[in-house]
Amino acid sequence: MLKLYKKDGDTLRYWEAWEHEGVVTVHWGTVGDGGEQKAVPVPPDEDPDMVIAQEAEALVDAGYDEPEPDAMAVLLVEYTVQGKGTGHDFEQRNAVEELLTDALGWTGNGEVEGGETEAGVMRVHCRVMDPDTAARTVVEALDAEELLEGARVLVARGDEKPRVVHPPLFPVLKS
Repeated sequence: MLKLYKKDGDTLRYWEAWEHEGVVTVHWGTVGDGGEQKAVPVPPDEDPDMVIAQEAEALVDAGYDEPEPDAMAVLLVEYTVQGKGTGHDFEQRNAVEELLTDALGWTGNGEVEGGETEAGVMRVHCRVMDPDTAARTVVEALDAEELLEGARVLVARGDEKPRVVHPPLFPVLKS
């Protein structure tokens, strides 16, 4: 898989491509949006990586580049668990990891790095390009799958201490 990004004013654009079963999928758009995609068949005598490189060539010339590791922020989704959690907690963490892999991947904003459970807390780790947009995407995805209850979403860039972005500290009161 190849992921490229380009800052265009206040807009962050993504382009990515990967091969699966003889077809290269090319996916592009604005970070946070589903974007567009196309399928490029890989000729039988050609290396898929070469097809990806050919597809990316014009974008690299236009200023798209792979992100530096320190350009990405950390996004965490945490749930409180009893002790080290139960089998149900482990299944929930796997479901959250799968959901966020899709939600972040199809909006060009990042990827899930994995999860962990330690005494009292279960956590899913993600690396994202735009933490505020990613937090909205994650909260919407968790809510749509009824996995938001009890979740805390935190973000941090660099050496910052993670800050809670969900639940909000001062929720909007509904009338």
